[in-house]
Amino acid sequence: MPRIVLAAALLLLSAEVAHADDFKTCASGAPDDAIMACTNLIEGGKLDMRQQAIAYTKRGVAFRIRGGLQRALADLNRAIELDPSLAPIYSNRGLVYMYMGEPDPALADFNRALELDPNNPAFYLNRGAVYQRLKDKDRALADYTRAIELQPNNAMAYTNRGVLYELEGDHERAIVDFDRAVELDPKLARAYSNRGASYLHKGDLDRALADFDRTIELQPRAPEALAGRAQANLKKGLAAIALPDIEQALSLDPNDPFAHDTRAHTLAALGRRNEAIAEYKKALAIKPDLQESLQGLDALKRGAASTAPEKR
Repeated sequence: MPRIVLAAALLLLSAEVAHADDFKTCASGAPDDAIMACTNLIEGGKLDMRQQAIAYTKRGVAFRIRGGLQRALADLNRAIELDPSLAPIYSNRGLVYMYMGEPDPALADFNRALELDPNNPAFYLNRGAVYQRLKDKDRALADYTRAIELQPNNAMAYTNRGVLYELEGDHERAIVDFDRAVELDPKLARAYSNRGASYLHKGDLDRALADFDRTIELQPRAPEALAGRAQANLKKGLAAIALPDIEQALSLDPNDPFAHDTRAHTLAALGRRNEAIAEYKKALAIKPDLQESLQGLDALKRGAASTAPEKR
């Protein structure tokens, strides 16, 4: 499935107010180090309210990166209490809500961030992602396009808009946006992976494979690229080559019904009927209306061969 990207918002902490080492580490250190440095600044008693708000924000971002979403939320709430005028705090809290699967409060925070800073492309990018999650495609498209207008070199905005086009079945416009994204940022793995999905859906298997290969070079543990490469090889009749990729994808994301479906089709193509049936059932346990799995399972039960999954 195509994947979108989100952008963090930045705040600067004045080096004059703190020990230089803590300042640098709180601002840009690795998450564990940043948390310790920001805590030192917060507890040091030398920051004014605005500076405290920034330090709490930086620590909240570090907690989010580590996966501590509740602690991140607590810090960002405290930052807003200290200085409700800083737009990036709302944007970063919106990101936390997005990762928590709560799009409604995320939307409220991105709206507030844009009220405070109406020309920030990252805020439009993130609000567009919320609208996309809420299936409001027109507003999502408008926000991604506005992000590009404000920052024409924003590779993430092109990537997200391309995903929106891809989900609408407009593969050509999606590929144009993904092309621009990789031109702007040749190391943006998500853009290659999504472009590979577009090529796969068009039936251009060689270009799809090239993009999935490039994604995996940049990000070896990208389940969507591994699953996409497996699908492309399966469609080329190379089930034995597809199987290791789809199994690795499932080891990284065991709850992806589409990956289970691809593995089922792969096993069926290899003549491993009973295993394929079991795998279709796993896919359907996660997504009971997955038509590819329903059809594949029915075909195997009737004794027909199943070869490759249909387009996602």
